[in-house]
Amino acid sequence: MQTLTAPAAGAEGLEATSATLTYFGVNVARRVGLTPADVRSRFDDSPFVNAFMSTPFGGAAIITLPLTYIEMVRDPAGAVRYAQAGLDLAQQLGARHVSLAGLLASAMDYGNRLDAPPGVLTTGHATTVASVLKTTAAVLATAGRSWADETVTVLGMGSIGQATAEAALAVLGKPGRLLLGDLAAKEPSVRELGARLEALHPGLDWSFVNPTGAEGELYESTLVIGCTSTPNVLQVDRLRPGCVVVDDSVPHCFDVDRAYARSAEAGDLILANGGLLHLPQRFPVRSYAPPLLHEGLGWPAGLDQGETLTSCFLSPLLMALEPALPATVGLGVPTSAVLANIEVLDRLGITAPPIRCGGRSPSAGYLAAFADRFGGRSRS
Repeated sequence: MQTLTAPAAGAEGLEATSATLTYFGVNVARRVGLTPADVRSRFDDSPFVNAFMSTPFGGAAIITLPLTYIEMVRDPAGAVRYAQAGLDLAQQLGARHVSLAGLLASAMDYGNRLDAPPGVLTTGHATTVASVLKTTAAVLATAGRSWADETVTVLGMGSIGQATAEAALAVLGKPGRLLLGDLAAKEPSVRELGARLEALHPGLDWSFVNPTGAEGELYESTLVIGCTSTPNVLQVDRLRPGCVVVDDSVPHCFDVDRAYARSAEAGDLILANGGLLHLPQRFPVRSYAPPLLHEGLGWPAGLDQGETLTSCFLSPLLMALEPALPATVGLGVPTSAVLANIEVLDRLGITAPPIRCGGRSPSAGYLAAFADRFGGRSRS
């Protein structure tokens, strides 16, 4: 397929209801044997559409900025120019709402650095938190476990982590114990959050944990919800047998290969992506990866069928369907916005996806054996 432009989309009868801005993963230039500047020149120094999804709820364009997160950090003004150009392209395609994927949200000060009409731009974080909570509940049900009995760590107290901790208490109730995890520099602000949560939920048993600390309290967890940007901060070999990890971290907060090696040997972990949602019917996905990325990195090109969407891709679609859903711009994510997203997801029949992480899924037999060993009060 040729690169999708606004005129080409019109010729194909494709109209975007929404769009999501994303960016390159690490080391794209090195992996294709070019400099970052050379890579950008291959794309006319402009964002490009790399996928269009014709979902049951409208068309969703995925627009890639030709730079990595590290490049955004090194040149914030340049990153804003690319993101603004991506936003302009989204609106040319007809998108009424636009979300910011992954770490692009923080690079754009959670949307505050971009010029967009009110209500158009969103971080998508309210939908992401809703997705994490739906996935957590579904995975615990599969494992034969109850939230109320879990020792839960929410790892990473940024925008999504804070909102996850707050909304989980509103949606799922108090767990057996709640650990709020972040680096030592964040301890004062995390303790302030914990105090607020305890005031709202009297009797809440909570603690601050430093994932790099020597005390090891994190590894008492039976459930870890990852919301951090620090890779491999969670040490797989120290996880408690029977631990469930629901991870929305970018990149993953643990060594995925090592975790699956342990799972294959010991059968004592469940690993799940936290930020995906399963739609009620399959939908066409048109991928427009340029030859440089298709041939050099294996990016998909052509027509396929999908059944899941990343929560930040889905978020602007939901906003178009439900005008009352608020855009989330800025660091905070109100629990009310998360609850509103959960209500809409439930009404539309959008559910947690099958358990999957790092492109791999456990078998039904594995999950049944895990539930037999670690479900309910059979856990050690």
